[in-house]
Amino acid sequence: MSAKAIRIFVIDDHVLYRESLVAVLNKEKSLKVVGQGSTVEDTKPRLAETKPDVVLCEVKLPGQNGLDLLREVPALSPETRIIALSDGEVTNDVVEAMRRGARGFLDKQSPVDALLKCVRKVHAGEIWLNGRLTEAVLHTFGTLPPVSKLNGKAELSRREMEVIQLVIQGYKNKDIAQQLFISEKTVKNHLSAIFNKLGVTDRLELTLYAFERRLFPPE
Repeated sequence: MSAKAIRIFVIDDHVLYRESLVAVLNKEKSLKVVGQGSTVEDTKPRLAETKPDVVLCEVKLPGQNGLDLLREVPALSPETRIIALSDGEVTNDVVEAMRRGARGFLDKQSPVDALLKCVRKVHAGEIWLNGRLTEAVLHTFGTLPPVSKLNGKAELSRREMEVIQLVIQGYKNKDIAQQLFISEKTVKNHLSAIFNKLGVTDRLELTLYAFERRLFPPE
């Protein structure tokens, strides 16, 4: 039996680009576009209805912009992962998109193979940033501490590693608590300890650290 196709929703107000993107995605047997839209306002009810696996969303849309939508997607379709699209690799856009829940960021000038790889990686639960973007984002936050710094402190516990893994998959504190059968206060305590050990200050820096240091290498 063949694997279930990845269900994708595309949001972009440039009709020619959007339709070209849809055509490229639909050529892949493992991918299926289940909807498309040009504005956040028109798209939100359709996201709630179709509940796609992945959303490709332009960050600068007329009216309510794509960045605004990022915070609303979890309520509309909790399992959906988001890839932000932009006409250029603007570091501020990348950082803000990731802070708001995007799992990947793609320049609209990227080649087709990069687009397809991005969709599949994000669907699999990974973060997608090309090397140049990763470097730029890390520079925005300041250099992350080397692995050797962690070794000079207490090692991460098994439970802390479980918390990190859920954080980088996009789970909120309440969801992590339910997944691990612990209280939200305990989750917060674990995160505080993790931030201290790794020298990071928030969930995005933690995600980038895990991504950059390959704390969870692909099997």
